[in-house]
Amino acid sequence: MRPILSLAFFFALIGGTRAQAADIIFENARIRAALAEDSSWKSLLAKPSGKDYLSQPRKISLATATVDGKTRTSNSAVLFGEKLVVGFGGCETKLTYDVSRTDDWIAFRLESIAGPRPTNLTLARIGTSLTDHVGTRLCAGWSDDDSLCLMATGLKAHGRAARRDNYAELAVTTQDSPGPKLEGAGAAIVAAPPAELPGLLWKLAEAYDLPRNGEDGIPTNQLPVARRSYWFIAVTQDNVDRVIDSCERSGIRQVMMMSGSWCKDVGHYTFRENAYPDGIEGLRKTVAKMHDHGILVGMHCFASKVSKTDAYVTPVPDRRFWVEMSATLGADISPDDTAIRMAGDLSQWPGSPACKRKHWEGGIEKHREIVLDDEIIRYESIGPEGRWDTFLGCRRGSWGTAAAAHRSGTEGRHYGVDGCINGYIIDQETDLLDETTDRLAEIFNACDFDMVYFDGGEDVDRSRFTYYVSNFQATAMRKFKKRPMVHMGTIFTHNLWNSFTRSGTVDTYLNTLHGAIVAGAEMEKWPTVRNHIDRSVRYMLSVRDDMVPGELGWFGIWPKGEHTDGLQLDEIEYLMAKSLAYDAPISLETSFAQMDRHPLTPGILEIVRAYEELRMAGAVPQVTRRRLQELERDFILVPGNSPEFIEAWKAEVGDNRVRAWLGPHNGGAATTLWHYLGKEGKLAVTGKNLSAVDICGRTVPCEVSDGKTKIPIDHRRTLVHFKGASPEEARDLLAKASFEQRPLVTLWIQAESFAGIEGEIAKGSDENVSDPEAMGDLIVGTGRPRPTSDPTGFCQYRLTIPHAGVWTLWARVRYPRGGDMSFSADFPAPGGEPAKRHVLGNCGQAGTAWHWTGSGGGVTTVPPGSPIRIKLDSGEYTLRIHPREGHGNAQVNPRLDVICLSEDLDYTPTDADAKAALSE
Repeated sequence: MRPILSLAFFFALIGGTRAQAADIIFENARIRAALAEDSSWKSLLAKPSGKDYLSQPRKISLATATVDGKTRTSNSAVLFGEKLVVGFGGCETKLTYDVSRTDDWIAFRLESIAGPRPTNLTLARIGTSLTDHVGTRLCAGWSDDDSLCLMATGLKAHGRAARRDNYAELAVTTQDSPGPKLEGAGAAIVAAPPAELPGLLWKLAEAYDLPRNGEDGIPTNQLPVARRSYWFIAVTQDNVDRVIDSCERSGIRQVMMMSGSWCKDVGHYTFRENAYPDGIEGLRKTVAKMHDHGILVGMHCFASKVSKTDAYVTPVPDRRFWVEMSATLGADISPDDTAIRMAGDLSQWPGSPACKRKHWEGGIEKHREIVLDDEIIRYESIGPEGRWDTFLGCRRGSWGTAAAAHRSGTEGRHYGVDGCINGYIIDQETDLLDETTDRLAEIFNACDFDMVYFDGGEDVDRSRFTYYVSNFQATAMRKFKKRPMVHMGTIFTHNLWNSFTRSGTVDTYLNTLHGAIVAGAEMEKWPTVRNHIDRSVRYMLSVRDDMVPGELGWFGIWPKGEHTDGLQLDEIEYLMAKSLAYDAPISLETSFAQMDRHPLTPGILEIVRAYEELRMAGAVPQVTRRRLQELERDFILVPGNSPEFIEAWKAEVGDNRVRAWLGPHNGGAATTLWHYLGKEGKLAVTGKNLSAVDICGRTVPCEVSDGKTKIPIDHRRTLVHFKGASPEEARDLLAKASFEQRPLVTLWIQAESFAGIEGEIAKGSDENVSDPEAMGDLIVGTGRPRPTSDPTGFCQYRLTIPHAGVWTLWARVRYPRGGDMSFSADFPAPGGEPAKRHVLGNCGQAGTAWHWTGSGGGVTTVPPGSPIRIKLDSGEYTLRIHPREGHGNAQVNPRLDVICLSEDLDYTPTDADAKAALSE
C-alpha cells in the first residue's frame, strides 16, 4: 500500500522546495511531457521525432477550479512518487492526482480534495499546436502525421476541444453534483500517428471499462459497416417486403426502423397491435426476414424518457422523473377546483406571460402541467397579472390519473417534458433508467437488431447535461449483446467515442424549409435543397475531425407541395455526388406514402443505387472524387466501364416541364433530361446525331424523323449525347425543343357495374332506393357498419391499369342525412395478405348534396378533401368498396354513384366529365 501523505507535509514540500524545484516529467514510450512548478505545461515531446505538440509561447496551466463562485487557475504542482498535488491561486483548495503510465498513455486520476471543494473542475488542460483538425468531441488535435488526444477515463468527466487564436485547447472537465462526485474522475494523454490513435483509444477503453463497441480491438467507427447508407423508415409486419424491395432498388443495405413502427408506449415499450399483431415474435420474424436478404436492421428508440400514455405515468405517475421545477400548494383544494393557488412564484413556469423562456418543444400545451401527489393536472394559463401564483383553467385527473383533494403544503412537481413523443424525462439518479433499459434490451436482443439510434438525446436533466446524455446511452449499450453493432444517436459525446459508429444527422429539407417560413424569411432567402445539402456536408466534415464517419442525412424523398416541386433528379444527383466525393453514407428518411405520391421515386432510387454501388466498390479514383467535393457545383454521371463525371449547368427546355442539366463531353455535349412530374412523352430535338442511355448505360431507343430526334422522357434520368455539338449549340437546341406528352388515362366506373357483391351492401334498385340526381343505379350499405370493425360487405370491380404509376381514386357520393359519412376502398393484395384500406368520403361540409370526394378529415372538411394516391403497376386489378359508416338502413345510409381512377395527379373529376365519359 502506498503511504498516505498529510496535507501539512505537502504544503511544507511545496513551500520548502519552490526555489530549487525542477520541472515535473511524465514520460512513456511515446511522449515526454514537462510540467513547471507553477502547474503550466512547458513541453510535450513526441518520440522519436522530438516534435513539441504544445502551443508556444502561450502559458497553459493544468487545471482550473470554480470555488465559492469564482474560477481559479492552478498555480502550483508538486510530484511525490506517483502523487501529483495541484494548488490554486486565491484559495486553499488542493487536488491530489494519482498518476499512472503505460507505453501508450499517461493518466491522471483525481484521488482526493483538500480545502474548499470546487463545484466545477477542469481536471486537465493542454494547449496544442496541432490544429489542422480539431475534434471537438474527441478532444484531440491532429494533422496527417501526428495526433494528441486528452481522453476522459470515465463518465464522471467529459472532454472537449476548442479552437483558439493559434492553437487548440484540449480540456477534460467535471462537476460535483448532481451525479457522481469529483473524486475518481480522470483523464489520459494519448499521442500517436493518427492511424494508430483509434486502436490506442480502444485499449484505453478496455483498461478503464469505458463504453465501447467494436471488433478485434477496433471501434465500429473505423469498420466498413460505418460507411454503409441506410433507410430511416417505418417497418411493419405487412410492409417488410416493400422495405426489402426498396433496399434492392436503391442499393442500400441497412434499415433503421422508426420507433413508431412497433412501439406504442415508450417506457414499457408496448407493441402496436395493428402493426405487430404477433408482438415481439412478429418483430423478430420481420428483422430475420431482412437479415435473410443481407440487410442490417436498426432500432430507432427513445431511452431517456417515458410516454405520458405509458403505465409508468397512468393511472399513477411514477416519482422517478426529473423534477424540472417545483412549487408548494398554497391552500387545500378539492377534486373539482379549477383555479389552484401556489405559495410561490410561478412566473417562469410554462404558460406564464412573464416567462423568459419562449420555446417549448412540441408546443407549450404539452408543458402546462403540474403533478400533485398522484394526480396530473393540466392548466390553461397562470395569473393573476403581476402576482403569477395561480394555475387557471385546470383540467383535473389528466392522463388517466384520478382527481383528488390535496392539502396545503403539498409539493407540486413539474416534470421535464419531451414535446416530441409527449413524455416525461427520466431522473437518472433513480433506478428507473435501469428498469426501462432492461425492457428495451429484452426486445433488442430477442429480435437480434444490428443497429440503434438513440433519439431525443437532448432531453435530459440540464444540470449535468453531457453526463446524462452519455449515461443513458451507455446504460442501454451495456445491455445490448450484439457486437459489433452500429451505434448512433441525436447527440454524440466524448465519452461515447469508442462506442459511437457515425454521426451527422440533420433534419429533412422540408422541416428546414418550414423553419425558415415560420421564422418569417423572405421567399428569396428560403434555403434551397442544395443549401440544405451543403449544410449537411459541412456538418459531416466537422464530425470527421473527430475521426468518426459523418453521414449526409436524414434526407427525404418528398412529392410536389405548396412550396416545392418535390425532390428533383438533379437534386438527388447533387447529394449523391457529394456522398461519393467524400465517401460519406447517406440516410433516407421518408415514408411509403410520400414515395408513392412522388412520381420521380423510381428515378430517384436508380440514381441512388448507381452512385452507392460506385462508392462502395471504390470504383472512382481519388483525384476524381476530390473534384466532386466542390460545393455549389453540379456534376452528372456518364455511365460506362470507366464512369465519368462532367460538370453541368441548368439548361432551359422549350417546355419547362422537362428539366435538363448540360455539360461538355468528348468534344460534344451531354445533358440529363426528365419530366419534373414524371409524365411520359417524347421530346423532339432538331438533329440526328443524338443518342440516349439510362443511368445504368442501357440504350434508350429514340425515333428519328423529319430531321428531329424524339427522345422518350418520363420519371427517369435519361442522358442524351449531342455528338459534335458544343454545349452552347446543344443549349440552343434544347431551348427550341418541344414535348409531346402521352395522354393521361382516366377510368370511369359506374357503381352498378360491379363484378361481385357480398354482405350488407346492395344495388339501390334492389332496396327500393332511387335518386334522380344519380348517374345510374347507385350502391348503398344496408346495415350499420362501424369504422373500426371488419367490413360487413363489399362490391368488387374488375379493372385494367394500362400504365404503372401513381393513380388517384375519387368517388361521387351523397349522404341523405348529411354529416361526415364514408365508404372504404382497397385493392386486395395477392396471396390473401391484408391490403391498405382507404377512407372514401368523410367530408362533413357536403351537406346532403352529391359531391366528389377523396378522403376527408371529419365534420370540418370541405369536399373533395384529400386525393387518395395509390401506386399501381400495370395489369389486372380488383377494387373493393366497403360500407364504413351508416345509420342502419338503405334509405338513409351513404350512397355511391360513380368511381373515378386517374393517373393525372392534378385532376379532380366533375359531373360534366363523368356524364360525358359514361355516355360514350
